[in-house]
Amino acid sequence: MVKVGRDFFGNQTDADDVAQEGLVRLWNYCERLDPKRNMEALATRVAKNVCVEIYRKKRDNNTAALDEGIEDNITADAYIEAEDVQHKIDEAIERLSPRERSLLRKRHIEGHTAEEIANETGIPKPSVKSIISMAKRKLTKELQKILK
Repeated sequence: MVKVGRDFFGNQTDADDVAQEGLVRLWNYCERLDPKRNMEALATRVAKNVCVEIYRKKRDNNTAALDEGIEDNITADAYIEAEDVQHKIDEAIERLSPRERSLLRKRHIEGHTAEEIANETGIPKPSVKSIISMAKRKLTKELQKILK
């Protein structure tokens, strides 16, 4: 188990944690284990699972720490700039036809599938896809103009 942890993390401290956690798990299930089973293979599998769990916890903790740091560094200018960009996006969306806005909203904000939209609106599914695709292209072009 230590070898699996060392191979995974590349350091002894994490390898020791993997072995310790893995042994605890095996100990908790020792009465239910089949003695005919290959224990080395089982220990290896448990160690790999522990490695993945430790990795995910570290990753999530690092992401949370980064998020906190980012929030601390956001200035009033950044908020104003974000509001300005959002206003420009709203303007670009308003330039779409009512039908394009409606279908785009149903698809990308409400999360409906093209088939669900077709059923709701009575517009054939291929037309729904086409209208949404055209609306996205128009919106992209408008945003490129506005944000330059």
